[in-house]
Amino acid sequence: MIILQYSTIILLSIIEGLTEFLPISSTGHMIIFNNILNITENEKIKIFEIIIQLGSITSACIIFWSKIIKIINNTLTYGIFYKKKLTLLHIIVCILPIIIIGLLFYNKIKSFMNIITVIYGLMFGSIMLYLSEIFKPKTPSINNINCLTYNQILIIGFFQCLSLFPGISRSGSTLSISLLLGISRLASLEFCFIIAIPIIFGASFLEMYKHFRIFSIEDIKFIIIGFIISFIISLMTIKFFLYIISNFSLKWFAIYRLFIVLFLYIKFI
Repeated sequence: MIILQYSTIILLSIIEGLTEFLPISSTGHMIIFNNILNITENEKIKIFEIIIQLGSITSACIIFWSKIIKIINNTLTYGIFYKKKLTLLHIIVCILPIIIIGLLFYNKIKSFMNIITVIYGLMFGSIMLYLSEIFKPKTPSINNINCLTYNQILIIGFFQCLSLFPGISRSGSTLSISLLLGISRLASLEFCFIIAIPIIFGASFLEMYKHFRIFSIEDIKFIIIGFIISFIISLMTIKFFLYIISNFSLKWFAIYRLFIVLFLYIKFI
């Protein structure tokens, strides 16, 4: 990966660590900075971006470890079809739509990874975040992830598919629909990040399996550096970001995204 300097690797890893857990699209920001830094997209760059995303989501595993263990215990204790507590079946139902659509339209989705689609994605995501704050119920009807129904989880799963379009944001799409469904902000966040873990791990390992032959021994050190930096940054900031999203309106993230759209329009259009 000699196409990247150490400074660029560190910068991209920090950006990933800072944006993965906010509803502002980490993928969109990676594409933006690649364009600003004049980094030519190729297979190695794409895999590097997946590796640093893997570093960020590994930190989520540590933060939400107790929640993950509870879901596994619920499944073993009550059975996978138990409806009154969150089990592994709930997770499978939620992530199945994005897995199916992602695999069916894999090549088409990859063709969307450019600055123009990011602009549209950021705009659409902004509208979605803003409207969710306006039309969400005044009082949430669900304050615990164990109270989520299969219907609600399936709806969240389908909305999550919007994140396949760069710039929309996986957390942004799931948080927006969760609030509209009457799920509290904290419960929405917990579920959002829990379902991110199998999705990102699965996508990362799939990409690595498809492209591991293109890497040399020299590339490994860059991958390790990127993974470690994004992991540490995410581990240091995730609880703070969770606090921000839990206590501040999503409208502020919508406004931020629109400022980014204006900047991109001036610079690239």
